[in-house]
Amino acid sequence: MKRIIRKYGPPIFHCINDFGQGSLAALIPFFIANFGLNYYQSASIIFCNTVVASVAQPVLGYVADRWRVPWFIPVGFTVTLVSISAMAMATSYEMILALSLLAGVGAALFHPEAALLVNRTQSHEIGNAMGRFAVGGSAGFALGPFIAGGVYLFGGHFLWVFTAIALLGVLLYMYAFTGEIDTIRASESESLAKSANTGTNDWVSFGKLFFVIASRSILFSVLSIFIPILYITVINGEASASSLALTMYFAMGAVLTYMGGALSDKLGFLKTVRLGNLIFLPSVLVFIFVPNEWGFFGAMIPMAFGVFSQYGPITVLGQKYLAKNAGFASGVTLGLGITLGGLVAPYIGHLADIYDVQTALMTLIPVGLMGLLMSVWLKEQK
Repeated sequence: MKRIIRKYGPPIFHCINDFGQGSLAALIPFFIANFGLNYYQSASIIFCNTVVASVAQPVLGYVADRWRVPWFIPVGFTVTLVSISAMAMATSYEMILALSLLAGVGAALFHPEAALLVNRTQSHEIGNAMGRFAVGGSAGFALGPFIAGGVYLFGGHFLWVFTAIALLGVLLYMYAFTGEIDTIRASESESLAKSANTGTNDWVSFGKLFFVIASRSILFSVLSIFIPILYITVINGEASASSLALTMYFAMGAVLTYMGGALSDKLGFLKTVRLGNLIFLPSVLVFIFVPNEWGFFGAMIPMAFGVFSQYGPITVLGQKYLAKNAGFASGVTLGLGITLGGLVAPYIGHLADIYDVQTALMTLIPVGLMGLLMSVWLKEQK
C-alpha cells in the first residue's frame, strides 16, 4: 500500500492542493452576492492569490535545487486549504483578500518541491509522468468548484470541508513517507549531483519559453474566473449551476492534460504546445460569441484542449532548458503556469466593468497568438 501511495503520491497531493486553488474561482459569484463586489474587485481576489505565488515560487524552486525540503508538500497544501476554509469567517472584502494571499503562499510552498520529485523519480516517459502529475492538479481544480458549490446550498460554513480534506492529506503523507524522508533525500541528492555535472542551462530558450508560459497562464486564469460569470451574465444560467460549469471545464482539463502529456512523448513537446494554441484560437471565438448553452459547452471541449494539453509539455521543456536548475524551472513553469495569469485578471475584469464580459474576453486572442508565435520560434531540446 505504501509503495502505491509513494508512486502516485505527487498526483494525489497535487489534487489535494488544487482543491483550494480551483474552488477560489467558483466562489467569486458567492462573494459578489454577499459583499457587492464589481468585476475588478472580484478578479483582484485571484490577483492576491497569485501575486505572492508568482514571486515566491521561483525562489522556493531555487531553494529546492539547493536543499531537499519534502515537508513543503504537506505544509503547502494545508496552508492553501485552511485559508479557503477560513473565508467562511470573513466579514469584509479585505479579509477575503488577505486569506486569498495566504492561500497563494501555500501553493508557492507546494508546487516546486512536488514537481521536482516527479522529475527525479521518473527515468523514462517523463512527458507521461508529468502528465499524470498535472492531471492530479486538474482533477483538484475540477473537484474544487464542485465542493465549493456547497456554499450556495448550505452557506459559507460549508467551506470547512476543505480543512478536513487537508487533514486527510497530511495523514496520508505521514503514513506513506514517514521514515522514508532520509532515503528520498539521499536519492534526490545523488540525482542532483549527476544533473549538476552533466546538465547545461539554455537561458535564451528558457527566456522564449517564458512567453509561452505567460500566454498559457493568462488563458487558464482568465477563463477560470470568467466561465462562471459568462454563464450567469450571457447564458442566463443559475448561480448555483455556474460552479458546475467550471467543474465540467476542469474535469475535461484533467483528461486532456493527461492526453497532452502522452501525446508529447510521441509527437514532441513543442509540437504539442503549438497544436494546443492552434486549436484554442478558433474555439475561444465560438465560446465567447455563441450565446446559448450548445455553443458554450460545445466550444468548451476544444478550448479546454488548447489550454490544458500544454501544461505537462511546458513543464518538461522548462526542466530540459534548465537542466542544472530543474527546481527553479519547475517553480516558473509549473507554479507560474497557474498563477501568473492572475496578475492580469484584474485588468481584464476592469475592461468587463467598462464594456462587457464578451469584449473583455477578446483579449485572449492576442494572448493565444503570442503563445503560438513564441512556440514556433523555439527548438525542441534533445
